Amino acid sequence: MNDSEYISLRETAWRRPLNADEKARLQSYLLVHPEAQPDWESEGLLSQVLLNLHTPDVSSNFTARVLQTIQLDELKQQRSRKWLPKLRSWLPRFAVAGLVLGLGGLGYQRHHLHQIQEIQEGANSVKFVTQLATTLPDVQMWKDFDAIAGLDQANPLQDQILWTALTSEVK
Repeated sequence: MNDSEYISLRETAWRRPLNADEKARLQSYLLVHPEAQPDWESEGLLSQVLLNLHTPDVSSNFTARVLQTIQLDELKQQRSRKWLPKLRSWLPRFAVAGLVLGLGGLGYQRHHLHQIQEIQEGANSVKFVTQLATTLPDVQMWKDFDAIAGLDQANPLQDQILWTALTSEVK
């Protein structure tokens, strides 16, 4: 007997008790292969326990309830699949809305930054005018401005007289 026949006998023992011929072949296999003895004993115990288990009573409408559960599961799967085409139809709309919101936010940020830059430029110009005002001459100078401006409008005849007076002294 080889391993495949042993496996076949083991499977037969799961379904029904072995007859005398099958038991004899099994005993010859176990004599040649003593390492299979614990496996056979555990299989035998397991089969015995399973045969002694009480079979539960199945209700009269068991098949109808199973089929109803299957139909409900199929309906749930169909409903869950219905949202995918709806999502696909809404996806371009979401993309356009996201693009509009993104561009709007970017435009607002650019406008805000431009306003901040203008405020900074105004502050810099006020700073420049303030620094320039500190370097200008005092107000007293501007009181005598008319007299100083009038000096430039001297008569050339008066300049000639002054020139001759200066040159005559030097001689």
